[in-house]
Amino acid sequence: MRRHVAAGVLAMMAAVCVEAQTLPSSGAFARGRELMASGDPLGAADAFHEALRGGDAGRHTLRVGVYCDVANLERQVRASGNAPELFVLRRSAGGRPCLALYWGLFPSRAAARAAAATIPVPLRAAGQSPVLVSQVLPPGAPPPVVAASAPPRPVPQVEPVAPSPAATVPARPEPVAEAPVVEAAPVVPAAPSPAVREEPLPPMPTPAQAGVRVPAMEITGAYSALWDDVLSEDGGDGFLEAGWMLSLCGNLTQSIGVVGEVSGHYTSDDTLDASGAPLAADWDLLGVHAGPRYTHRGGGFAVPYVQALAGWTRTGVELAGVRRVEDAFSIQPGVGLNLRLSRSVGLGFGADYRLAFGEYENRNELRLHAGLVLAIGDR
Repeated sequence: MRRHVAAGVLAMMAAVCVEAQTLPSSGAFARGRELMASGDPLGAADAFHEALRGGDAGRHTLRVGVYCDVANLERQVRASGNAPELFVLRRSAGGRPCLALYWGLFPSRAAARAAAATIPVPLRAAGQSPVLVSQVLPPGAPPPVVAASAPPRPVPQVEPVAPSPAATVPARPEPVAEAPVVEAAPVVPAAPSPAVREEPLPPMPTPAQAGVRVPAMEITGAYSALWDDVLSEDGGDGFLEAGWMLSLCGNLTQSIGVVGEVSGHYTSDDTLDASGAPLAADWDLLGVHAGPRYTHRGGGFAVPYVQALAGWTRTGVELAGVRRVEDAFSIQPGVGLNLRLSRSVGLGFGADYRLAFGEYENRNELRLHAGLVLAIGDR
């Protein structure tokens, strides 16, 4: 029996809450809903302001959100199906004119808190707490509604009547009754409107809150292969198949980082000397470069980047026991893609074009590399 009574009480409370949250369907409330549905949220806010000043200032409501972009507000209202429990009021956030969206009218804070689950799912968010209506009403009266006035009536012209000659004796003046003096009632100053508590817009989520990890440092160790056009002209294939690359990227922001890298590539070619005897030529290229990198971190599995490096390239060749070395300034733009396997480990792939400004001729080189990427720390 006790269980049935408790269930009945809970059902009655739920029915009261649901009935209390629905706004009246007439007067300024109806005009506000019509303006909201017709795409005029500013006019709707003024109509709701006028309606709430009547007798609902002591009730409670649920704050849904503050919108400084009307398009965002209209999108949220459409997502809720233009529910009759919604109303808007003018607000100021960060010195900007905005609109605040509210849900329902409730007799108490507890009833409003119990009805928070009735807010449509697209509108739900953290921090939607009950507030007193008098605390969110903008100060002052809403803009008046200008009604069309009737044209003024013409005043009839009365022609003066000439006095009769017989009327020579002035008539005795009638006594004039003095109107009683009524003392004016003392003017009671109106109570000041409650101060509106300005609520700043929620801050933009940090990369960590948005699920995007920004490592403080990324270390890449990779196998690398390089093709050189000058070596291909000297009788070889110009392909240096044995190579390595080691890079270190320090991330300054979510997207911008500074890269430093070193790389080495090696190959051997068989040729003939002047007498026709076989001769082995050993080639090696060492590069040291640094520069900026831009990384697009969208929170997904793949993290692409572009970079533009510049530095120094040393080309060495050993032929018949004699070694020659040439140093050159070089630039090296490139692109890459890191695939995250875990929070700290990933696979890295990249391609670069290198232009080395030699003493006698410039060298064009293409490089491919693939290896492991280690992410260390967090920004």
